[in-house]
Amino acid sequence: MKQKSTVAIVKCSSYDDQELETAVNKGLALLGGVDKFASPKEKILFKPNILWPTNPDKCVVTHPAVFKAVLSVFKSTGASLFFGDSSGGLQSPESALKKSGHFQAAQPLGAELADFVNGESVSYPAGVTSKRLLIAKGVLDADGVISLPKLKTHILTRMTGAVKNQYGCVPGMGKGQYHAQFPDLHDFSKLLVDICGFVNPRLYIMDAVMGMEGNGPQSGDPRHIGALIFSTDPVALDAVAAGIIDLDPSFIPTSTAGLQAGLGTYKNEDIELLGDPLEQFVIKDYKVVKKPVQSIPETPFLKNLKRLINPAPVIDKKACTRCGRCIDVCPVEPKAVGWKKGSIPKKSVPVYNYRECIRCYCCHEMCPSRAINVKKPFLGRCFPFLSYIALLMSSIFAKRNDKTK
Repeated sequence: MKQKSTVAIVKCSSYDDQELETAVNKGLALLGGVDKFASPKEKILFKPNILWPTNPDKCVVTHPAVFKAVLSVFKSTGASLFFGDSSGGLQSPESALKKSGHFQAAQPLGAELADFVNGESVSYPAGVTSKRLLIAKGVLDADGVISLPKLKTHILTRMTGAVKNQYGCVPGMGKGQYHAQFPDLHDFSKLLVDICGFVNPRLYIMDAVMGMEGNGPQSGDPRHIGALIFSTDPVALDAVAAGIIDLDPSFIPTSTAGLQAGLGTYKNEDIELLGDPLEQFVIKDYKVVKKPVQSIPETPFLKNLKRLINPAPVIDKKACTRCGRCIDVCPVEPKAVGWKKGSIPKKSVPVYNYRECIRCYCCHEMCPSRAINVKKPFLGRCFPFLSYIALLMSSIFAKRNDKTK
């Protein structure tokens, strides 16, 4: 009989230190105890989600209080504790972790900052998208990884959680290069699965005390959930988190890709729930896009059609602070967003060249002033049947490709 993936849900109503540590101990006990995941003298790396360093109350990052509680519990194992993440943008990991409060939380516990600046190209024969991956040296130096994702909505992937958290194991601007290399969302999701599979964290602990809903992963709104979620299966954990926000887990492209790659399962019948009942956490009116992701092949005609009907990033001129971060993080060359020709940089609002835009929404993710929204173009709004035409043609092209292989 196939063994089920175990996911433990533990009620935790606040970021109070004592309540968090009690919840972490309870969740680990349900999965076999902390000693199952770390041994004396091992190098254990703790990887929070630091999309962009900001006030934890905005729910953009894994709360440093959760991070601190997990470190405190693992310190009892006698393992050497390390931590790190490569956030978006150009600032150093150390600077980002100090601004988010994680660096300060780690210092009293003797945890050391791992190297997320330098990376190495490593072999991954099991990879679906690539047999080589760029991974931070700090990850490669660790004996084991504990992943600490945050439950957030995501305008592109519907939800971001356990599988996607390992993208921060790619150092620096390597993440932007991957966006440019894999512009199709489903191909990009397979890359995320490959990275997660290579890093292979021993355990995932999701911060769902407060989640983000709406325009995530950075510009959404905080929403109280009151839980920590534990599992060794990232796909199953994301499926349970999706259940809490009333989202069909099959709509999350990393979940479907993860199941196909053998990373884990999102199917209810293959998941065993432990701890507090899932039903007491479900939020039916959680603001999240509740429909599947659609993709269109990059043939010249369909690429132009996608540009005309797919949602595009749009800058709110009144909210824009002219910081230029959207330009810095744009992964394509030439840039899809830049300063208007003839204007003085940072004196005017950046403008888009949508012909170059691959709809990766990196600009939307990294905007510090929530000035970039994702909107459907005029043709997509007024002629929705074009989407069905595009999908039909996508199917035809896919069948032709299959026949020629």
